[in-house]
Amino acid sequence: MTAQNPTPESNVVRAPRRGLRRWSWLMLALPLMLGGVAYNAANAYGFPGGGGPGMHGEHMQARLDRILTDAGASDAQKAQVKSIWANLGPQLKAARQQHMQIRQQIGQALAAATIDTNAIEKLRQQSLQAIDKSSQLLTQGMVQTAQVLTPDQRQKVLSELHRHGHHHPGMDAGE
Repeated sequence: MTAQNPTPESNVVRAPRRGLRRWSWLMLALPLMLGGVAYNAANAYGFPGGGGPGMHGEHMQARLDRILTDAGASDAQKAQVKSIWANLGPQLKAARQQHMQIRQQIGQALAAATIDTNAIEKLRQQSLQAIDKSSQLLTQGMVQTAQVLTPDQRQKVLSELHRHGHHHPGMDAGE
C-alpha cells in the first residue's frame, strides 16, 4: 500500500474574507495617514526652516492648515493640532540635529587613518537611539493628532494624502 500525497487539485481553496482583509488594511492605513499629517507638521514646526521665517516652514504650515480644512477640522481642532506640533517641534529638531551630528561623526570615523570598529559600533547604536527618539516623538504627535480629529476627519485626511501622492504601504486600503 502506498501513501498518497495530496495534489494541488485536491487542496481546498477558500475565497479570501474580503471584509476582514479590507478592515485590516484600514487599521494599518490610519497610522500611516496620520504619519503624513505628522510629517507635514514636523516639517512645519520641528525641522530646519520649520516654524520660522523661512519659506519651507510657512509652506508646510499652510499645507497642514489646508489638509485640516479639507478634512473639515474646526478652528479649535486646527489650533490644537498646531499646538501639538509646535510643542513637539523643539524636541524633534534636537533629535534630528543629534542624529545629523552622529552621522557626521560616523563619516569622520570611517575616513580616519585607522578604523576603530568599536567606536563606529558605539556611534551606530547612538544613531539608532536618536532615530528611535524621533520616532517616539512623531508617534506621540500622530496619536495626539488622531485624538483631536474624528474618525471621519481622519478618513478625509487619508484621502487627501493619497490624492496628492503620499503613497505608503497600506495607504491603498480602500481600493
